[in-house]
Amino acid sequence: MSPVHTVSHVLDAIQQAKAGATAFCTNFFPTQPKLQAWIDHRELFSEIRDRAAFFFRKERDFFHFYFAAASPEVLRSNLDAISRTERLVADLIGNEASLNDLLAQLKSAGFRQYRCLSRLSRTAQPTQSQPTANGSQVVYAEPADCDAIISLLEKSFDRYADQIPLPYEIDAAIQARQIFAIRCDSALAALLFFETQGFTSTVRYWVVANQFQSVGFGSALIRHYFAAQSAVRRFILWVTVDNENAVKKYRHYGYNPDGLVDNVLVNSLVPV
Repeated sequence: MSPVHTVSHVLDAIQQAKAGATAFCTNFFPTQPKLQAWIDHRELFSEIRDRAAFFFRKERDFFHFYFAAASPEVLRSNLDAISRTERLVADLIGNEASLNDLLAQLKSAGFRQYRCLSRLSRTAQPTQSQPTANGSQVVYAEPADCDAIISLLEKSFDRYADQIPLPYEIDAAIQARQIFAIRCDSALAALLFFETQGFTSTVRYWVVANQFQSVGFGSALIRHYFAAQSAVRRFILWVTVDNENAVKKYRHYGYNPDGLVDNVLVNSLVPV
């Protein structure tokens, strides 16, 4: 596993794996700015093999595992050589039928199913903001909120399945005005973290702290978000398929499954 120093190293390695391939497979679709950020923060590593390239992004106490291979069979033949000393998490995104072969290859190499997420989507609909019951306002998060945001996300989400952002990513999102917040008596009570690109907007995290639930903060946030993204035509998010309460909540606001799933797999070093 060697550090990656340039974006071109990644792109060239993927192209080499793809060259002449008839059944090319990958789970690696980063944008160039995201790649550059990972490289700048010394988080990205690689192993280049015959007709396959493996990438590892460090996050907290584990690595996200990515691959690009000429075929599923080439992928499998190289998997035994990857690190057995690090916790690895791999995401396989697609429709269920298209993922069967890749799932089988990773499972045969010692990975196991950890979570399955479903993508939900919603078309744009006229929405108005609503005030909260106690008069608290929806505002943009500020740099001083960074530690409280990280703490709330780490308490509320699964670090292996939900890709909790690192501090520098929180800072960038705050600067880009991608986090709405509600404060109550100076405490961070709730937040909605989103990313909008063109006519599509993704809710990454929407959460109300336990002590502030059932007072309308979640509803105020999501309605404010819809109203603020007036140019957006499609809203999407990911939710764990067996989280019935969350799925019910999203459906209430017009989200429905669109057929894509994310199978999160982990190696044997990740705790059950």
